Amino acid sequence: MKNIFKNLSLIIIISICFYLGLWQMDRANEKLRIQTDFKQQVSKDYIDTKSVGENPIRYTKIFSSGIFVEPYFLLDNIVFNRKAGYFVLSPFLLDDKILLVNRGWVENYSRQRFPTIITPKEKTTIKGYVKYPMQLLELSESNITKSKPYVLQNINISQISKILNRDIYSFILTLDENSKYSYQYIVEKNENKHFKHYMYAGQWFLFAIIGIVFLTILNRKKNGKS
Repeated sequence: MKNIFKNLSLIIIISICFYLGLWQMDRANEKLRIQTDFKQQVSKDYIDTKSVGENPIRYTKIFSSGIFVEPYFLLDNIVFNRKAGYFVLSPFLLDDKILLVNRGWVENYSRQRFPTIITPKEKTTIKGYVKYPMQLLELSESNITKSKPYVLQNINISQISKILNRDIYSFILTLDENSKYSYQYIVEKNENKHFKHYMYAGQWFLFAIIGIVFLTILNRKKNGKS
């Protein structure tokens, strides 16, 4: 009975380590795809948002003509230069559809007060590149506050669409650094991010192999006694 329990425990540990190794491999491959998309798109020209379709490639460079509208949203838990802050997300109306625009980072002033965000009133043309919402760490039970300014834990397109009562593009425009409507621009870092995930995967696979070795030794001892 004791050996059965040991075998079962080792098999569970080996399975978990193997699963975590595969998960890290998937993460590495996703980061590699992101890096590849960035390299392929960064040298291309800007194209009109209306012509990119519903699901353009990440980092596709786009331009949009329209007007910023209220209310804006603050994406929480964004750290820059060791300071906590927000990404400012402003709705941009082109025709009858909203494009969410990431205008950059602002400090949160230790939660004592919200930053002052100016929404431009004039019709304008903006440029940037395509990003898709990513799942971030949620530090509160509610994803979005109920009053203005709306503070988000994660970008939920359907929630924002209900608040604005308009259709929204599935992607976000990250505003160019030199735009006059941009706050603190955070440079995109895509080089070699996949390597650390390959390293983590290697560690988990190594743990799985060690578990297999222990399992083999345990069963050899058992067979030797019998």
